[in-house]
Amino acid sequence: MDEDVEEELVRKIRALEEGQAELKREVSRLQRRRRHHHHRHQPAAADSSPRQRAAAGMSSRHHVMAMQSLGQAVHVLDLQGKVLYWNRCAEELYGYSASEAVGQDITRLIILPGDIPALNKIIGNVFTGKCWRGKFPMRNKSGDRFFVVADATPLCDDDGRFVGLICLADDTQTMEELIAPLTL
Repeated sequence: MDEDVEEELVRKIRALEEGQAELKREVSRLQRRRRHHHHRHQPAAADSSPRQRAAAGMSSRHHVMAMQSLGQAVHVLDLQGKVLYWNRCAEELYGYSASEAVGQDITRLIILPGDIPALNKIIGNVFTGKCWRGKFPMRNKSGDRFFVVADATPLCDDDGRFVGLICLADDTQTMEELIAPLTL
């Protein structure tokens, strides 16, 4: 593989990892606020995340823009498998807008019935603290089956409790194009 292509791929992977870490922090913060509000019926206490973002020169809006700008599909699921977050690339890859996807059960949205047991096994492993990377079959809004290369990571709150899962995905065709030798 050409060195420039390798460097570009490594740079993109690092950016993805940084974005994924920030997304974990943001979802954790939102869930803490939601729990605090629902259980105590008071406004959520401010946390240090906005100050940390301000010190880093990024607002919440900038973080959302960064997640929307990633070149891979990102979706976040809660412990029941409901979609909490869906970025633009997820919209393009699967054909569902964020407003159509958020709140939906992921198995009904993009998984064919015969693939649900395999997905449940993966999700079960992720919720024990393991990350999963691999190739998995999906379906788009039109019902077409295709494969993605995915990275599923547990999402924990500040206390280390599992609160969901973050998945980054790209269709296998895109990944194959990235690693294919350049022809001149």
